[in-house]
Amino acid sequence: MNLKFFILILTPTLIFSQNSSFIYEMNFRPNSDSIKTQKIIYFLDVKDKESIFRSDKFRTGDSLRTKRGYGNQADMQFNNQQLYIYKNHDKNEVNKYVFVPFVEPKYTIKIQEILIWNIKNEKKQIGKYDCQKAETNYGGRKWIAWFTNEIPVQDGPYIFRGLPGLIIEISDEKSNYSFSLGEVRDFLWKEFYLENSQRLITWDDFKKLQMNFYDNPFAIFSKSDIKNYDEAGNIIETDFKKMTESVQERTRNSNNPIELNQKLIYK
Repeated sequence: MNLKFFILILTPTLIFSQNSSFIYEMNFRPNSDSIKTQKIIYFLDVKDKESIFRSDKFRTGDSLRTKRGYGNQADMQFNNQQLYIYKNHDKNEVNKYVFVPFVEPKYTIKIQEILIWNIKNEKKQIGKYDCQKAETNYGGRKWIAWFTNEIPVQDGPYIFRGLPGLIIEISDEKSNYSFSLGEVRDFLWKEFYLENSQRLITWDDFKKLQMNFYDNPFAIFSKSDIKNYDEAGNIIETDFKKMTESVQERTRNSNNPIELNQKLIYK
């Protein structure tokens, strides 16, 4: 018999019992038409009834920004690497942070898609954990998860949560995205160092931001802002047209967002 869990009716007594950092490896295909994959390390930091999921790079940058006023520069694209999620389990909130390259304001999308988990009878051991299979749909993809109730944390990578235990592995059925737990550490920070968001936006707003950047990625710069040099060290004129075409080509070749139902078609 399969069981279905709705995250909106979880009892608060089943939520977190520890403060930990769960380190996941994400393997993904930037281009769904290619077999080439990339790997990024992500941290799921759990503190009381809140959690943040972000890449090691963003996590380090957030800490540095808090301590010295600035952090690491974000990647120059919207999709794939931009998996930055804040969850508040008391308030039943899941927020996706959006970072526009070269632009200071940060944006937030409230994830309102409800996860309906279908828990299967199938079980297997992953590393030292006894795990059970579960399935759900999100972002236009079907997802297969393996969770363990040996870690009493109803959370997991990215937006995924709500199972009776920690998600150890999860991937979409076509293996465009897969997350696997590699390490568990104590959460040693006093604070999350969460990035500040200046504006709440919709998915339509997000698409407009993406398209505006695609059309003119260097809109905020003048020719004097970016300096290029030849082999002799002489300043040469900045070719914004060539730079723009390079960004556009890279964007088209890396257009396999985790929310497939929000995918833009670039020309």
